[in-house]
Amino acid sequence: MVAQTVAAFGRLDAAYNNAGIQNVLAETADSPRDDYDRVMAINLRGVWSCMKFELQHMRTQGSGAIVNCSSLGGLIRRRPSRRLPCRQTRGHRPDQERGS
Repeated sequence: MVAQTVAAFGRLDAAYNNAGIQNVLAETADSPRDDYDRVMAINLRGVWSCMKFELQHMRTQGSGAIVNCSSLGGLIRRRPSRRLPCRQTRGHRPDQERGS
């Protein structure tokens, strides 16, 4: 992509990277590793790969700007599952459970 952009326009002054997919929402304990690997390969490695080649060219030309975008999914907390009881963990020490 970078080589094609430079061939067409002569420079790469700015890049906008936006990659994101989501699997079917499921509890982590029930999700297969392949689903996790697929999401990470696209959402993280995809953006990293674009940046790698953009930065190589921008370093050579001496300037450029990159904006990386993510979804709101990384910023919004999902409600905890009702399947397992939850407890407040602030200040919790596991050794206190055993009467130590």
